[in-house]
Amino acid sequence: MSSQSPALPECSSTCLRVIELEGRIEELEEENAELKARVALKNERIKKLWNELGKYRNPHTPPSRRLGSSHSKRRTSRRKPGRRRDPKGVTRTQPKPQRTVVVAREECLHCGGELGELESVETRVIEDIPEPQPLEVTKYKIGHYFCETCGKEVTASHPDLPPKGRLGYNVAVQTTISKFEQRIPPEKIVNLLKWQYGLKLSTAATYDLMRRVANWLRTDYEEILQKVRSADVVYVDETSIKVNGRKGWIWIFTMDDATLFTIRMSRGKKVLKEVLGSDFYGTIVSDGWSSYATHVKNIAANSDLQRCWAHLLREADDLKSEEGKRLARKLHEIYGELKTFLLRDPPPGERERKKEWAIASVKDLIEQDYENGKVIKLMKKIKNGFDHWFTFLRDPELEPTNNRAERALREHVVQRKIIGTLRNEKGMKIHETITTILATWEQNGLDPYEEMLKAFRNQS
Repeated sequence: MSSQSPALPECSSTCLRVIELEGRIEELEEENAELKARVALKNERIKKLWNELGKYRNPHTPPSRRLGSSHSKRRTSRRKPGRRRDPKGVTRTQPKPQRTVVVAREECLHCGGELGELESVETRVIEDIPEPQPLEVTKYKIGHYFCETCGKEVTASHPDLPPKGRLGYNVAVQTTISKFEQRIPPEKIVNLLKWQYGLKLSTAATYDLMRRVANWLRTDYEEILQKVRSADVVYVDETSIKVNGRKGWIWIFTMDDATLFTIRMSRGKKVLKEVLGSDFYGTIVSDGWSSYATHVKNIAANSDLQRCWAHLLREADDLKSEEGKRLARKLHEIYGELKTFLLRDPPPGERERKKEWAIASVKDLIEQDYENGKVIKLMKKIKNGFDHWFTFLRDPELEPTNNRAERALREHVVQRKIIGTLRNEKGMKIHETITTILATWEQNGLDPYEEMLKAFRNQS
C-alpha cells in the first residue's frame, strides 16, 4: 500500500504573512547581533575605565590623591560668599628702598605752559626685577709652584674656579635649581639661560653640568646616608620609576633633619640591607610591603618596625560589605582611642597597659568568623603583621603612619610624569644625589642657592 503525502494548501494570505514574519525575524536577529557587539565594546571600555580609576581609587592611594576626594573639594560653609565685613587686610612687608628717583616736570602736560611751585609729593615704592644681565666672562691666571721644602708641585686655587670645565658655579646652581626645584626641562633651561644672560648651551651640556653637580655633592650624600643608618626612627617608602624603559624603584628614607633617596632596580629586602645595614638599631615606619618585616626579622634583628595605620584604615574603608563596614568602624574606634590617649603624653606604665588593651581588642577582631573574602584577606594581613601595629605606643616620638615618607615622595611623582624615564645609571646617580641634598636643605630651612654655592666653593 503506497502512502501519499498530504496535499499542501494553496498559498494564501497566510503564507504571505509567514514570509513577512520570517523577514522581520531576520532583521531582528541582525539588529540583536549588532547590539550585542556594541554592548561588548562598551563593556570592554567600562573595564578599561575601571582599571584606570583603580590607579587613583584604591586602599594604597593617599586621600589627597584620590579623585573626588573631599580633600580636593571646597569645604561647605554657611557663610555667604563675598568679602567679609570689616576684614583685616594682609599686606606684604614693604622693603627699604635701595635708591630714590625724583619724578619732576617743568611744562604742562596739557598746554605746554610753565608749571608753578611744587604743590605736593606722592611717594610710591616699586619692587621690580633687574633686566636680563650680560654674560660675565672671567679669565683666571692660575699660579703653579714648587715647594722648596718638600719639592712637590702646588697649584693656586680660587673659590669661584671650578675644578673642571668652562662653566662657572652660578651656571651650575641655576641649571640644577631650575631642573629639580622649578621642574623646568633641560630644553627650556637652555632657552632661559640664552634669554637672560646670552649664554649659549646645548641640552647635552646641561646634562653634563648636572652630572658634575652630582659628583661635587656626592660627599654630602654619603654623609646623609651615614646619618640615616644611625637614626632612631626612619620613615621608608618606595615608588616606581622607569630606567631606560625598565621598571625601577626610588626609595626614600626620611627622618627629622635629613632625607635620603636611592634608585634601585629592586624593590626587595636587599635594598634595605644595602642602605640601612644589618646593624641598624632604629625603628622603621613603613607600609605593609613584606620586605620591611623580613629585614627586621632576619637581617637587622636589633631593629623594630611600625606598620602604617593610615594604609590599614584605607584598606578597611574600601570594604563594601556590611561586615567589612563594621570592621572598619571598629578599627577606627581603636585607632582613635589610641591617638586621644597619646595626646596627654602618658608615662611608660600607662602606655604599656594601653598597648595590652589594644592587642586584646585587635585579637578579638581577628578571632571572629567572617564570610566576605575581602574581609578575610584583610584580617589575615592584620594577623601577619600583628607584632608591629603598636610599636608607636612605646615611643613618644614615633608616628603611627608613614605619611611623612609619602609626602616626601610626591615631588618625585610629579618629576616622574615630566621626565618619563631615566636613561641610565648615570641618570640614576644624578637624580638620587641632587634630590637628596635639596630635600635635606629644605628640611633644615636652608637656602638651596646659597648652600649649593657654598658646597661648590668648598671643592675649590
